[in-house]
Amino acid sequence: MFLGVSCAIFAQIFSSLISILQSGGVHANFPRMKNVDKIDRLILRALEDNADCANKLLAERVGLSPSACLRRVARLKEIGAIKKIVAVVDPDCYERKLSVVVSVKFERHGLQARQNFFDQLKRERAVVQCYMVTGEVGSIIILHVADMDEYTELTDRLFNEDPNISAFTTFMVMSKLL
Repeated sequence: MFLGVSCAIFAQIFSSLISILQSGGVHANFPRMKNVDKIDRLILRALEDNADCANKLLAERVGLSPSACLRRVARLKEIGAIKKIVAVVDPDCYERKLSVVVSVKFERHGLQARQNFFDQLKRERAVVQCYMVTGEVGSIIILHVADMDEYTELTDRLFNEDPNISAFTTFMVMSKLL
């Protein structure tokens, strides 16, 4: 593929991902969810920024008593508004210094065909994020790998051996901006 076209596609994808993140990420849809009010959205935004925030501080930030805040957080977990609590770890701390963005084109776009691939991704330690997207590609995957050898092994296993992958494009991250 011509390099200019690949860079243009990546620029569009990256711009879309940045827009999603700046608009509040997947949480931008919360106003449409049942049983999620303004206070819940404040809690979600605060936890999205710092999931390790102490309940007392979180309660102060959103204007609730600590017990009321704790009940709301528990309910948000119960209804699935909070999927899980994770730590964003610096890849340098666990020797996965190479960050990679991969765009993937699928041969077939049916749910089962994609689901098999996504199930396989969940088992890969190097996969830190995966998005199903619209446009010229079907998925964007963010990887943290130790080195090119690990990346090459992963591409053979995930992309080259999967008959539903028609093409994939790799973008090596030079630096993280946000």
